[in-house]
Amino acid sequence: MKRVLADTNIIITLLLISAASYAQDGPKTGIIYGKNHAFFVTAPDGWVLDNQSGVADGLFAVFYEEGQTWQGAENVMYVTTASLEVKKHKTLKKLIAYDIKKFKKHSPKIKIEYHDTLITQDSASAIVVNFFGDSNGNYESVAYIDAGKTAAMIVMSARSEASHRKSYAAFESLVKSYFFISENVNFENK
Repeated sequence: MKRVLADTNIIITLLLISAASYAQDGPKTGIIYGKNHAFFVTAPDGWVLDNQSGVADGLFAVFYEEGQTWQGAENVMYVTTASLEVKKHKTLKKLIAYDIKKFKKHSPKIKIEYHDTLITQDSASAIVVNFFGDSNGNYESVAYIDAGKTAAMIVMSARSEASHRKSYAAFESLVKSYFFISENVNFENK
């Protein structure tokens, strides 16, 4: 069964972005869409947008530095979403609290801190939370963006604190590139 976007405005936007997004080595801008959300993000300079390597993990937009791979990179970034229509996280604030609780359960010694809020390309606020030193030794930053019925989450995961610091500007660039298109996304089966 194939999913096809039915909303004409989104199709036009996809075509315009697709035509404009091919850089020398491939696309830099990607559309992330699903039930109740469509938005785009652009890979930071020196980073690759890959829409294949993360699919097995349910991630359709992953990023890593040029010359590296998704599996072997010291730092990676990815985009994911969560519904804000479920009881346990009906608001962005509740979703963040839910994630913090989940991280603490699996990594009781994790250090959690709020970072400065970032403003996206479409003037949305991205609440950034850092999760440092989980049980696997990772350093993660998550930007939470309210997209109506959905929360967009842009995540950077690094294997060391120094690596996290080194790539934080790229993470900010990715978050700031976020641009919401629509929550009226319809699919037709063809």
